[in-house]
Amino acid sequence: MRHLVTGLLLAASLPALADGQATLESRSDQGNATMEVSWAGDDLRMDFPQQAQAGFMLLKDGNGYMVTEMQGQTLVMDMARLKQMAESMGNDQAMAGLTSQQADSIESLEATGEQETIAGLEGEVYQLAWTDKAGNAHDDTLVLSDDDQVRELMSAFHAYQRTMTGEPDPIATALEEEGLGMLRFGDRFRIASLSDETPAASAFELPENAMTFDDMMGDALSQ
Repeated sequence: MRHLVTGLLLAASLPALADGQATLESRSDQGNATMEVSWAGDDLRMDFPQQAQAGFMLLKDGNGYMVTEMQGQTLVMDMARLKQMAESMGNDQAMAGLTSQQADSIESLEATGEQETIAGLEGEVYQLAWTDKAGNAHDDTLVLSDDDQVRELMSAFHAYQRTMTGEPDPIATALEEEGLGMLRFGDRFRIASLSDETPAASAFELPENAMTFDDMMGDALSQ
């Protein structure tokens, strides 16, 4: 679940411009993790090398998916559909788990005048004060850049986040207004490497003969 939260925190709502690949490093109470990200146009794929069995996340044609293996069967979960089902079942606790660390508001975003180099790019250091949806206040140091690829990467993450929550992220909105993308978010994540290499088109294809979440639920109810 921490990988999903990482994706939510990477948001910036800016138009996609080109293709690329990146390696992101995240840190949480559960430990450190690496995320391999590929994007082309409006499509995005997120893989987790340290937990390959968890599958991958995909943004395809404006729809968000999670692709994983369950009991030897490939399972494709539509994130918007999953949200609808959780809401219809009154499972507010499950949705709260997905969005508990998502920003609810931003109190301030101010440049410190300092600079920091990350993944070979020089960024500006900012101080961000924000409140999450659980009502907790945060004060984090961000490293931001107006580099096109950094902005494209943030745009793709924001698009995926919106397939889950159905609403824009306040941090994304603030970055959009400043024309910036994110190189580092406190000690939660940083871009370790960035490339303009175009990923293979096959990376963004949904697996054939996969079971959907609705299929799985139907099978469970029929037993």
